[in-house]
Amino acid sequence: MPDYRSTAKKLAAAHKKEDPKTAEIYLIPDAQLVDVRLLEVSGNAPRSGDVLPFHFQARPDLGIDFASTVILLSPDEWKEVQAGKLRLPSDWDLTKKEPL
Repeated sequence: MPDYRSTAKKLAAAHKKEDPKTAEIYLIPDAQLVDVRLLEVSGNAPRSGDVLPFHFQARPDLGIDFASTVILLSPDEWKEVQAGKLRLPSDWDLTKKEPL
């Protein structure tokens, strides 16, 4: 049976490998544990001033058994999120974030 957190760790490792300027990745679990939600902070991320979730389908053929959603933020945007100046989607609960 596929494991939600193992899939999250696998995705996070792959993303860090592709972008060495990724400083932080957090799993923000959804209530049903069906969508792996990753918040990624990278020095390569352009500052857009918006929070834009990118959705991906599950890829069991590649060992990714869950759909995923990634939000990529610049370090400044992450600071704004933490300060409450920039908002994540309402169902992304930062109090449940898990560093990966």
